[in-house]
Amino acid sequence: MRNLAMLFFGPLLLLTSVATASAEVHTFFAGTQYALDVYFLRGEKPGPTIMVQGGIQGDEFCGYLTAQLLTRAKVTKGTLIVVPRANPPSIHERKRQVNVDLNRRFDRDYNQFFEDRLARLIRYLVDQSQGLIHLHEGSGFYDPVKRDDMHGPKRYGQSVIIDATEYKNLQLAQTVKQILAQLNEGVKPEQYKFKLFNMDTFNDRSEFLEQRKSLTYYTLTNVGAPALDIEVSKNLVGRYWSYWKVSHQMQGTLLFLRKFGLELEVPPVRLEDFQAYPPQNVKVVVNGQTIDPAKPQLNLTPGAPLDVRCDVTGQQNPLEPIASVFASDRFGFNVLKVRRVPLVPFESLDVRSDGLLLAKAKVSWTGPGRAAQAGKDGDLICWLNGELKTVSPGQALTAVQGDQLILEGIKGSARQEMLRLKGNVSRCAGNPGLDAGQEIILDPKVFLPKYFLKSNAPGETVCEVARETPGGGGTRFAIRIVPREVSELVLASGDGKAIVIPWQPEKNIRLPAGRYVLKDIRGNGPRERVQAFCGNAPIEYGQPFEVKDASEIILRQATTFAELGKMALTGAAELPLASQEWLFSGMEPL
Repeated sequence: MRNLAMLFFGPLLLLTSVATASAEVHTFFAGTQYALDVYFLRGEKPGPTIMVQGGIQGDEFCGYLTAQLLTRAKVTKGTLIVVPRANPPSIHERKRQVNVDLNRRFDRDYNQFFEDRLARLIRYLVDQSQGLIHLHEGSGFYDPVKRDDMHGPKRYGQSVIIDATEYKNLQLAQTVKQILAQLNEGVKPEQYKFKLFNMDTFNDRSEFLEQRKSLTYYTLTNVGAPALDIEVSKNLVGRYWSYWKVSHQMQGTLLFLRKFGLELEVPPVRLEDFQAYPPQNVKVVVNGQTIDPAKPQLNLTPGAPLDVRCDVTGQQNPLEPIASVFASDRFGFNVLKVRRVPLVPFESLDVRSDGLLLAKAKVSWTGPGRAAQAGKDGDLICWLNGELKTVSPGQALTAVQGDQLILEGIKGSARQEMLRLKGNVSRCAGNPGLDAGQEIILDPKVFLPKYFLKSNAPGETVCEVARETPGGGGTRFAIRIVPREVSELVLASGDGKAIVIPWQPEKNIRLPAGRYVLKDIRGNGPRERVQAFCGNAPIEYGQPFEVKDASEIILRQATTFAELGKMALTGAAELPLASQEWLFSGMEPL
């Protein structure tokens, strides 16, 4: 057969970022509950770009442990994109989904839940790739013939899943069979060897038509690249079997990556890392008090902002579990990511590592309580982009599209308040009027427009926050959402001068080829809510990037990944300054 790698070799699409090491880590959706780390590992020799992803469903932990270990790879040829933990909120809760199944959100661009923003980014990443390996952990053991409840054609464990025998010029089944012959040589006991599982997704009579919404199906049909799932079994339980499963899943992943044209090496998977998983030495400090697992007790003051920090510097485990801290009254809301002001006492704080409970700290509340911020009783207390705000009844808080809002409560109230942002339907369980303590991304396209208040300002959306607590007086507040505007980009040239470029989407800007540093994005909102790209490569503030003969700057909402616009940069050879025709506003010393 033709080598699959030859079918999808193509130009590398991430060459516009400047790497200072063989691996780059970029955090998308930073500062949100669903912040996502993506690893870019580039070899010195050109080759295909392949994506490996784990953790799309939070109860399939072996998949994300395998992917995390893969981030330590040394790639010498090609580019490897690794998304180890694709769905952090579901991992924190150790369940398949929070609102909806993320692996059923790829048939179109949904825009309702945080899972849809993750899917938008994942599509963006796989669009750059010439192959996808998706790591899963399924129930039972796949067998084309039903033998018992745990062995049959509707079980998934110990299989490599494809959507079709072949797709266009991609001989999927033939390639998988070749890899399985190599992989299964080392699989002991015999009954746990991997099998080919063709879901026949393109056949209208398939029993797995829901797979048409999956990431592998999207990759095949929209990208035209080979895609497959490597599934290990959830029914092999215990630390040793976790090590066993990850070892074989890693071996299968490496065999496919090399078949697809990458050259790489990965440190060996070690049993001792699984015996020490999750690490117990996670140090969590709450308002200066360290949670002692032997005697987890905290003393807090009502109305005092929580400052929760996690110190993992003592961890050496390459499985790199992610920590979360949940208050008993807001399970699923990670206070390591976003601060809160507990206006009403809660019972305890849970410390978790990859969703596994490490400690439950009981909370004692002392002191008379104090105001969270200047204001008067009856004011709405909320967080806007991490800043504490108060809003008086009948008044409005001005925000920018894509901002993060958290409704904290009512100043002076000692009750759990029922606060509802009318029109907000960003939770699958419906909206029973319990928007307090939930992360809300202010995207009017997600809200139900019938609840909008009248506004005469062009492009402005006004939403109402209703206090629906019984006996609360039915107080109303407003959130005024204005469109996000970007006015200028500030770059630093190689000689240390600042270049101020007016942001004019769809315009061509002539800029000498070379390296630049992004210093600032100016507009009507915080710059952290805008994500910049040069070509397909994300740009960090202070990080160098390269402008070539034809490059493109793209701006996206940092909380939704929605595109804000793009501007072409026409690289040109360096000319004497006097003869340069700058199409931006000017240069000024840094």
